[in-house]
Amino acid sequence: MLYELRRYDVAAGKLAALVDRFGSFTVHKWKEYGFRLIGFWTPVVADRSNQLVYIWGWESMEERAKKNAAWRADPERAKKWAETEKDGPLVNRVDNQLMEPTSYSQIDRGEPYGPDASSRSPYLFELREYQAMPGKIQNITDRFGNFTCGAFKKHGFRQVGYWHNVFGGNSNELIYLLAWESLDERMAKFDGFAKDPERARVFAESEKNGPIVQQVRNMILRPTAFSPIK
Repeated sequence: MLYELRRYDVAAGKLAALVDRFGSFTVHKWKEYGFRLIGFWTPVVADRSNQLVYIWGWESMEERAKKNAAWRADPERAKKWAETEKDGPLVNRVDNQLMEPTSYSQIDRGEPYGPDASSRSPYLFELREYQAMPGKIQNITDRFGNFTCGAFKKHGFRQVGYWHNVFGGNSNELIYLLAWESLDERMAKFDGFAKDPERARVFAESEKNGPIVQQVRNMILRPTAFSPIK
């Protein structure tokens, strides 16, 4: 399975209109064309409030090309875009990256990140991107697979999936998605993980020849009403 992470830089004051177009029209049309929408979110942090994030799943690049071509040629799509953008475009820019799951990615192993969404309140999600030091992406990948994922599970982290970029993003990155009941829960569980003596031992061993992580970026996300995962 390939995954496509897409981020929209939304025109000023147009986020509500764009979310409405997705929710009332676009995601329904995608279903007609067989698109697999994994999740759809808006950032929680105020300085990113003009952004929108979603993830697609594809069986292959060929499937992606075929279905996107059909979608772009849909006359109803053209009509809807003209109606909703009569006062100007809703989107400034779209960035996308194609990703492959790691061997331990939970979503590809059929491991649920929590109980069914119908039995609970929606989670907050956290998209985390680790940029490796040059030549160290395999070291990070292995540390997560051999230790960190298990330690996260021990400390009650909800892990959705782990990926590497294959196109459109930095090939020296590991990307993963977590789910939280609240920001307070996030803080408490990361604090517990940070204080784990086994973590200190493994990190020291894996970095004995120098650091393996150059930069960590994260984004806290709230699922929309029409997001398949919540």
